[in-house]
Amino acid sequence: PRRLLVGAPWDGDRRGDVYKCRVGPPNATCAKANLGSAAPWLSSVPGRNQHFGMTLLDSKDGGFVACAPLWSQECGTSVFSTGICARLDGDLRPVGTIAPTAQRCSTYMDIVIVLDGSNSIYPWYEVQNFLSNILSKFFIGPGQIQVGVLQYGERAVHEWVLGRYRTAEEVVEAAKNISRQEGRETRTAFAIHRAWWAPASGAGPGSGVGSG
Repeated sequence: PRRLLVGAPWDGDRRGDVYKCRVGPPNATCAKANLGSAAPWLSSVPGRNQHFGMTLLDSKDGGFVACAPLWSQECGTSVFSTGICARLDGDLRPVGTIAPTAQRCSTYMDIVIVLDGSNSIYPWYEVQNFLSNILSKFFIGPGQIQVGVLQYGERAVHEWVLGRYRTAEEVVEAAKNISRQEGRETRTAFAIHRAWWAPASGAGPGSGVGSG
């Protein structure tokens, strides 16, 4: 049976989408691509006014390309409306993106905070407040800043690793819930080395490690 591709740029709160409909028989049904949820690489972008499906192009492999001219890239406090296109196969499955004007944000950075939780630190709520205040000022998100926290005293323990939390709000909430490890020793050098090289942290040469 013949099929018809239909772009719906105002679908889903203006995110846009694409439908594939059967042509000919009565009561023909349409299948929806669900671009907003099916394509994982689109999940981090602003949710409104992308208008996917405003442009549709045939692809040589039997699929097609759907474009969203108002897709925006967030870099810190700046938002760049660069546009983006998604490549889909004949079954409406996303297989890639085309975003030639998108670029790496200047705010891209990995930060692992090394936090002293030994008995010499008191009162602990001031540490939690200080940490939350700092983290709330970071531009945390995919492609921008990722934050991990390692707390130490006699031991060094990852409170959370890079990329576990994807927004500043999530990181600040996690910081408020960190309890003090305690311990009679303050093994700062050991903790910094652990934060820098441990695979679990996700950090390595080129990452920022801050102690506190």
